[in-house]
Amino acid sequence: IDLAAAVLADALGSSQYAGIAERLIGGHHEDLRGELQACGALKKRYWICAFCVNQHASICGSFPQEPQKFTEAHAKWDAGCRDTVTGEMFALCDCTEPKCFNDSPDE
Repeated sequence: IDLAAAVLADALGSSQYAGIAERLIGGHHEDLRGELQACGALKKRYWICAFCVNQHASICGSFPQEPQKFTEAHAKWDAGCRDTVTGEMFALCDCTEPKCFNDSPDE
């Protein structure tokens, strides 16, 4: 319910979704549909990624191994370690979450 309510709230221009969730639970689907139609958002499309990745179990604490400097591989590596907007290096995390990489045994 929360995901659907959040999407509907966004489409309706609201920053809160709790009231929409209550309306969904209460069966007020047609009312919500009418509101979406009235504000021109009934056919608005959303892309929802249903997969989550716990970055603290994989990539939060280090960058991949640094290639030899002054190579194309290094330039690509360096670009991948930086925010594309600011150019700043990504901050690394010092959490103690156990890491799982491609070569880790299956859990």
